[in-house]
Amino acid sequence: MSERVSSIRCEKGSQRNSGRRVSILIAASDSEDDEIQNTASNDEENTSGNSNNDLEIGKVTSSKSFDSVDSNFEQEEVTMSNKLRMTRMMSMRQTMESERYDAVNIRAEFKAYQHVLPKPQELLQGKHSFQTLRKMIEGNNLQPPRFLQYNTENGIKPHHALCNLLLTDYEVDEDFKLSCDARLYSLLVRTLSFGKLDRQIHNPAEFIRDQFSRIAEIVPASVVKPPELRKKIMNRGLTVPNYFLAPEDGKQFPPHIALLVLLQDGEKESQRMNSRVYHLGFSLYAFVALFLRIVLEVIGGAGAIWGGAEVFTLRTANNLPLWRWISVGVGIFCILRFCIQNLPQQQDLGDTIGPAGPWSLPLAARLRAVCDHPFHYFVRAKPPPVDNKDD
Repeated sequence: MSERVSSIRCEKGSQRNSGRRVSILIAASDSEDDEIQNTASNDEENTSGNSNNDLEIGKVTSSKSFDSVDSNFEQEEVTMSNKLRMTRMMSMRQTMESERYDAVNIRAEFKAYQHVLPKPQELLQGKHSFQTLRKMIEGNNLQPPRFLQYNTENGIKPHHALCNLLLTDYEVDEDFKLSCDARLYSLLVRTLSFGKLDRQIHNPAEFIRDQFSRIAEIVPASVVKPPELRKKIMNRGLTVPNYFLAPEDGKQFPPHIALLVLLQDGEKESQRMNSRVYHLGFSLYAFVALFLRIVLEVIGGAGAIWGGAEVFTLRTANNLPLWRWISVGVGIFCILRFCIQNLPQQQDLGDTIGPAGPWSLPLAARLRAVCDHPFHYFVRAKPPPVDNKDD
């Protein structure tokens, strides 16, 4: 009897190990795990349960060594940077094609419910839950997309679909087909800043792709749980994309929202965000805000010394040159302070002017963000280079 029990346990252990070796598309965010496909999430958290659930795609068991970001234990994983591009694409396509839900199918499915969705800025500002979007689509007698379906309905987790779409775009064109104006402006900013700064991104879809491009080369090729992925990104000194953050983080917006914004990019719903009139109006507003800050914080500081000396009768006709130099000296310190406070830094948070750019904020909050950080509306710090060395 004991030999039979031991044999059964060995068989179950073998099945679990086999399930862990199944290679699928990278699970990049856990914000939907508690809401969508909760059956799969419960199985993933309880891998010691039934062996039949262990064979489900995407089931991995993380070691306790990964629980802490401060842990220096790094499991050897094959990264996206040290595999051939063709091999990566074939592996990703085979996984999603086996589910019959690759990037082509995602975009084709989008056409059916596209007209009932809110606009991209409304999705980002409202952060609609998957239940709200599902009811909205079903209310128009339409079938929800697979990334808004439950596990029992043969659904796909939103972050699986999001990563599939992002990886497809990243492999096809790493520059994401910037317009001629954007390339020229980016070249001008890099030249004037000696490569320290780059143009600011205002389009939410471009913002999402840009954040992913910074970490795409270090994402493990095998499936990892979201906390482990965030740990690997932070251990490389990189910024975790806002849509991969933990749900309780204030900068986070759900993966299904990021996915819908990407799908709406280039469609009529996103035309307003590319309006030249809008960019001109906000650029003038940001320029005026920047000019006023210079007047108040730089010229005002030097002028306060000059005027204050006269108020307290410290400045007379005999010591005008002295107080003039004192005012200039204070003005220089004010300039240094202004630059330190306003020039973009690589350590800046990912929501300086909105979690996905200015359009992700309501109008009043958008105006306040641009007024608080006018220089950031035009430029941003160039991201640090990615260390592509093998772990």
